[in-house]
Amino acid sequence: MFSMFVLNKTRSLLELLTWSQTTQNWNVYSYVPRDQCDSYGLCGVYGNCITTQLPICQCLEGFKPKSTGYRDWSQGCMRNKALNYSKLDGFIKFNGLKLPDATNSWVNRSMNLEQCRVKCLENTSCMAYSNLDIRGGGSGCAMWFGDLIDIKQLSNDVQDLFIRMSALELDLSNVVVVVIVLGFVRVVSFEKSASKRSEKQLSVKIGVLGFLICSGVLSSVLDFDFGSIDGFGKFSVAVLMSCVVAFLYTPAGKNARSFWLGSDQLRSNLEIFSRG
Repeated sequence: MFSMFVLNKTRSLLELLTWSQTTQNWNVYSYVPRDQCDSYGLCGVYGNCITTQLPICQCLEGFKPKSTGYRDWSQGCMRNKALNYSKLDGFIKFNGLKLPDATNSWVNRSMNLEQCRVKCLENTSCMAYSNLDIRGGGSGCAMWFGDLIDIKQLSNDVQDLFIRMSALELDLSNVVVVVIVLGFVRVVSFEKSASKRSEKQLSVKIGVLGFLICSGVLSSVLDFDFGSIDGFGKFSVAVLMSCVVAFLYTPAGKNARSFWLGSDQLRSNLEIFSRG
């Protein structure tokens, strides 16, 4: 069987032709690219090529187009929130993506996925990680360094890719709740050991934090809506807790002390509240 490669300039395809003895003609056996998304880096860095979408290029979650031009994806996408390049960063899991170009990647066959996550987080150049082998529940570690390019949406969800994100892009409701709970625990221990002056200072700090979240000031500073979930989801609960903290912890008078379990501050605040 005879075959040859031909560059079809009209269709912008590289075709593999085979000779048919029966028809005495050259027939197209295969060609590349098979779809527009097979073109390397079509959507630029952090751009996801989706054949069923218009435009065909879309930014990944947490990213936005670099260019304002509707059809200009040569520059790809940029982050909504800059990375901290520290352990405050986290990862968002993306399903069903063709893994990025592996030019700047590193692999280890013996590491598990959690070890891979820790190692990637420790390296400020690591932008993503994944299992090296998805068979049998997944094994090994693959990490990507620098900007991610040549990403394509696949029709199946067998491969997970974890991309590094700023903490501000992650679920902050958990962070807020943890801070509030830690504040409560801290006050309990602080009541037993600290001086009244330090105790009052801690009360003011926690009260101010709760007030900032409750009033929306912190949302404006961080450009993040703590109440941005429909209904009473975790974000709304976090805001409600912050309002309670602001009410209970903020001193009502110049002689007020931090409250806890029936101390002067709680009684002072409740008295003011009851008087209307």
